[in-house]
Amino acid sequence: MKGVDNSGRAFPRYLLTGVLGAMFALCPYPVWDLEGRWFVIAIVGIALVSISMVFAGRFSNFLLIVLLFCVPLAGFAKWLFLDDYSDFIKTAAPLSGALSLGLFEFLIVGLYFAWAFRIFVLREEPMPRLEKIDAPVAVLVVSSAVSLWGAAEQPLGIFSLGHLLKHAMIYFYVSRNFKRTHLPWFMASIAFAILVEAIIGILQYGQILPPGLMRDKGAGSDRLEQLYDVTGIEDISRAHGTTYDSHALGIYLSMLMHFALVFLYKSALPARMRLGSGLLLLLGFAGLVASYSRSAWLSFAISAGFTVLVLIAWRERYALMSTIFVVAVGLITAPWVFAKLFARLFEADSDALLGRFDQYTVAWTMWRENFLFGVGAGNYNMQLEHYNMNWAIEGPVHNVILLIGSETGLFGVIAFYGLITVVLYNLWRLIRLRHEPDCRFALAAFGGLLAFTLDGLTNPLFREATVYMQFWLTVALSVALAREAKPRPPVISHMN
Repeated sequence: MKGVDNSGRAFPRYLLTGVLGAMFALCPYPVWDLEGRWFVIAIVGIALVSISMVFAGRFSNFLLIVLLFCVPLAGFAKWLFLDDYSDFIKTAAPLSGALSLGLFEFLIVGLYFAWAFRIFVLREEPMPRLEKIDAPVAVLVVSSAVSLWGAAEQPLGIFSLGHLLKHAMIYFYVSRNFKRTHLPWFMASIAFAILVEAIIGILQYGQILPPGLMRDKGAGSDRLEQLYDVTGIEDISRAHGTTYDSHALGIYLSMLMHFALVFLYKSALPARMRLGSGLLLLLGFAGLVASYSRSAWLSFAISAGFTVLVLIAWRERYALMSTIFVVAVGLITAPWVFAKLFARLFEADSDALLGRFDQYTVAWTMWRENFLFGVGAGNYNMQLEHYNMNWAIEGPVHNVILLIGSETGLFGVIAFYGLITVVLYNLWRLIRLRHEPDCRFALAAFGGLLAFTLDGLTNPLFREATVYMQFWLTVALSVALAREAKPRPPVISHMN
């Protein structure tokens, strides 16, 4: 209005902008100590963040889309402060949580600074509201923090806590800013991830590309060719994709392929798009097979069976007929095509399987003696020397329940699986509503999360960078879909 002095309101805005800029200037000081290639990456990241602040209103939307497409690159980061630890600890740290500096760290900074700019300076958005699902997330963070009190190696616990906080921040931002208009971009990012991971994995299986792309990250060391031997398949180059491990690639593809599966039977889609979904599913399946991950195979088979049953209940055209056809072809060709796969499941490396059961005793002893709060987040491997009296296989126990329980105690287990239960419940409610396209995305997310949970019963890689990022995006998607599905109150215009 004319005649109103707004100078008093403008000053706090400029002051806040200056404070935020000063805080951001303090963040990237470690880049001067990085190697040449990491210095360049850091500078590029800073430039992108700077641009996002100039175009805060639009560029934050672009950064969110970039984040979705960059999930396959989640593990490509510089791990910090691990030089003083043994190779055993350094190798396992990225799977238990390590401080890192990479693309996602810059994306988080850019997204949150732009969000704060929209809320406090432009005043275009209200303060974000808390959701019920935030409670188990908060308990998970608190249980991880409390576990540090008695940790033998607190720096490792701090690294693990920072790893969790980073993903919790991504969950919080995406869950509050993801809109229905982002769904096509989300689906495109899923298709992109399947293409990238499956093609790279197939090339690694054919020994055209080395398996350790994520382990080496361009450093040119012997880790580029690193591949641990498994009895019975020593001569096979198992696919890793851009992940840390072949099992991580298997579960990552298992989480993604459900989205191709549910849209394969959507009759309203053009034939070319359904054909594309089918090709993505076949390509992803080839990458899954090339990972030689038994846990991922079984997890996908069970979760995909659930997804197909729901599609049949929805009376999706061709869902039942194609399922019968696939089962029949699988049974007929099993003696020839799947002989090697069945050998991998039931014959190869039986000693290693039995040795993993010995790990359960070690983990349970560790948890039982520290039942409520655990031995400390990220401290499992550090405590093996004290608890591994039966000379079990060294390394994280191949069971997520025991791994979380031994590190963060009963409260950590309740929080983690309580979070999964709440997410599955919310997704199931959307599935039952049958509102397109929300129900279809919810079904795919449900199947992917089910595969993730089942895989964790025999696999400790749930915190691997790419797998963990996809898990937290699934949690965020469940919140965003539920919010977008709520009916909006009608807009009432007041006539003079």
